[in-house]
Amino acid sequence: MTPRGLLNEQLDIVAAESRSTLWIRLVITAISAVLFGFNFGLWPAVAWLVAVFAGEAWTWWVTRDAAAGRRPSTATRLLYASATIAVSLTWSGAAWMYWQTGSQALQLVSIAISASQMIHGQCFAFRSKLALGILTGIPAILLVSLIVLDGGFQGIPLLTLGISVSLAVLYVFNSAVVNMRNAEALVSAQRDADEANQAKSAFLAMMSHELRTPMNGVLGMAHALKQTRLDDRQAAQVEMLIRSGDGLMAILNDILDVSKIEAGKLELENIAFDLSEVGARVIDLWRETASAKGLEISYELAPGAPRWLSGDPNRIRQIMLNLVSNALKFTQDGEVRLTLRPLIARGEDTVRFEIAVSDTGIGITPEQQARLFQSFAQADAATTRKFGGTGLGLAICRQLTDLMAGEITVESEPDRASVFRVTLELPRAEAVDLAEPEAESGGLSHLTLLVAEDNPINQAVVRAVLEAVGARLETANDGAEALDMLREETFDLVLMDVHMPRMDGIEALRRIRAGETGDARQPVIALTADAMPGEDQKLMAHGFDDVQPKPIQPMALIAAILDACEARAAPAETQVA
Repeated sequence: MTPRGLLNEQLDIVAAESRSTLWIRLVITAISAVLFGFNFGLWPAVAWLVAVFAGEAWTWWVTRDAAAGRRPSTATRLLYASATIAVSLTWSGAAWMYWQTGSQALQLVSIAISASQMIHGQCFAFRSKLALGILTGIPAILLVSLIVLDGGFQGIPLLTLGISVSLAVLYVFNSAVVNMRNAEALVSAQRDADEANQAKSAFLAMMSHELRTPMNGVLGMAHALKQTRLDDRQAAQVEMLIRSGDGLMAILNDILDVSKIEAGKLELENIAFDLSEVGARVIDLWRETASAKGLEISYELAPGAPRWLSGDPNRIRQIMLNLVSNALKFTQDGEVRLTLRPLIARGEDTVRFEIAVSDTGIGITPEQQARLFQSFAQADAATTRKFGGTGLGLAICRQLTDLMAGEITVESEPDRASVFRVTLELPRAEAVDLAEPEAESGGLSHLTLLVAEDNPINQAVVRAVLEAVGARLETANDGAEALDMLREETFDLVLMDVHMPRMDGIEALRRIRAGETGDARQPVIALTADAMPGEDQKLMAHGFDDVQPKPIQPMALIAAILDACEARAAPAETQVA
């Protein structure tokens, strides 16, 4: 390897890490200088101390780029190597002076200094062959030379000592090589893990999109069918279809949430919410399921339980939903109870509370509890066969609780009641009006909408949902066709699919905002089956007025359309006034 090839990124890693041991090196240098003074006098000790400190200062200065994560120049790397040589030679000089005293004790000190230098190099500089050669090679050459050439040994003792020292030096170098290979293997494994994680994220993004697209047709048409005249039997069948579809979407969302949490991309909201209302809605959602199994389900708000808090109500609701779902799944007789009770808070501005979900189910052994909160884990294989599920619900509860700096525990015994407790502490909040504005009695009958969507099933779903509330719809099969229609006709709002052939939704939006269709302020809502972290923010940054995920939720889509149209009308009304 050429000298330039030795001045590589591995040397930069050693340079950056050298700062972490600077202070201990300075302390050792100061103590060594005192001992040096006792043996050689004040001024030799001062001169040696200044030389070491000057070398360390030189090292500190030339490693600033590496420590900051910047790529050092070749000249800077050469300066660092020179500083390392200077410091190593200074310490080796001290070892040589101790050896020259002829004192057996001080010669042992000389050996200790050289051995310490080699150990330091082997443990610290193994990543770089150049740094290893400097920090280990210089003291190794000095030690062998002193013992063989200046030790006063002859014959068999000299041969034995020389070979033994050489073997020790060889062992140090071999250990450094092993460390270097292990470090390279670790870097390679980390690189492979990152690539695998990226591949997993890409796979989840693709699968999410591919699953949500057909589910948009299934659930969309089921919601549309629900609005038609049905007899009781048909209405029950449609409701079962919707619940089953929602259950499938819940599983998909759980998998995506685990991926987001593992990637560190799950962000928590911080808004005011009514904790008691969150609990009440959770019980309402599961009341029908409990009734179908012949179970009692109840909600208890203990005296003094907090009401208005600041945090992420959707994630707290998700924790409650998963805990209640888990309790209902494993309870055949008896009841499931959700309880909110206050705890002692650490400050007046925060509220500490407990969410407890108890059941009279099958119970859990201590061995099963140990792995209960792991992803894709259930109590045992028989549990999966008998009760179903992915084993993600409790894992997500644990991860969400950790994100909110809380704690989740379980108390249970086989064939007896189980109690899951979640302890959280959140800031207090002022009560706010969370009532949703009622939709106009005329629905969307006053609006003409353009739907840009290449999938015929998705077109049919949007048409069925929106025409049911009076909207007039036109459809375009891609972005280019949508632009042509916008140039010829006036639409109150555009629903734009993101992924389309010929011209996708983002490019079509860019041209709309550039004024190519006449009205740059045309309200445009994105329809997307992408559900990976940050997708909504990316689309909003492109200029969409709102983002609606697939499968379409009819009420959410209608509300978004009304909000976007009202937002556009507001400035015009202000000008008229």
